Amino acid sequence: MSVMREELHHLVDRLPEEKVAPLLRLVRDQLEEPPVVRDLPFIGMLEAEPDFAERSEEILRAEDNHSL
Repeated sequence: MSVMREELHHLVDRLPEEKVAPLLRLVRDQLEEPPVVRDLPFIGMLEAEPDFAERSEEILRAEDNHSL
């Protein structure tokens, strides 16, 4: 790593937290890369009867009709 990069790392580490976001935007703009969008998957847990998977479409249809 070059001396300038090491100095930059050192200076960034010393920045107060409220100054990090504007600097991050500036650096990202210099790279001209599209921003990273994190599309996190939905994770859930469910306890049901053993045949739940087999009946899932029926259950979903019933819930859709119920909400009308």
